[in-house]
Amino acid sequence: MKKARPVRRYIDSSLVGMAAITAAAGAACYWLEGRDAFFDSFNSDFQNFLDIAPKMAGALLLSAYIQLLVPRDMVARYLGDQSGLRGVSLATGLGFGTPGGPSTSFPVVAALYHAGTGRAPLVAYLTAWSTIGFNRILTWELPLLGMEFAILRELASLPLPFVAAFVSSLLPIAFKQKKPT
Repeated sequence: MKKARPVRRYIDSSLVGMAAITAAAGAACYWLEGRDAFFDSFNSDFQNFLDIAPKMAGALLLSAYIQLLVPRDMVARYLGDQSGLRGVSLATGLGFGTPGGPSTSFPVVAALYHAGTGRAPLVAYLTAWSTIGFNRILTWELPLLGMEFAILRELASLPLPFVAAFVSSLLPIAFKQKKPT
């Protein structure tokens, strides 16, 4: 069994920054809107947390299982930096088919990232998930906006994952894979 991580490994600059912003926003809410508004907001947010926490737990477990079950060399072959258009196309298809919101899909993205998915396929995956996701079409667009609009928007958005992947491959930003912890 692995040893437990020290608490300081969980506390990083993003956590400290978010805590500071949250504390400042809470203080401003309390000062500007009063005690009742502050606690109403806190209770509402706590209920959202209780709703999201089980989904996040399941998604994080799925992420861990994906990292264990999908061999790293397979990910590198099909979705790595050298996978080219085939990798971007596969990542776009995976992003299109990934259901759920950010709390369920980003742990999957993290698993793909840690498994060795290249920069362009990872950008294509996220762009496809956020712009042409099948779940979004069924849940929101078809019922609220109708078939014609859904098809029009989907066709207009279809090139976006490919464009984003291409642009990301041109940017001179270092992209180093983190080792799984």
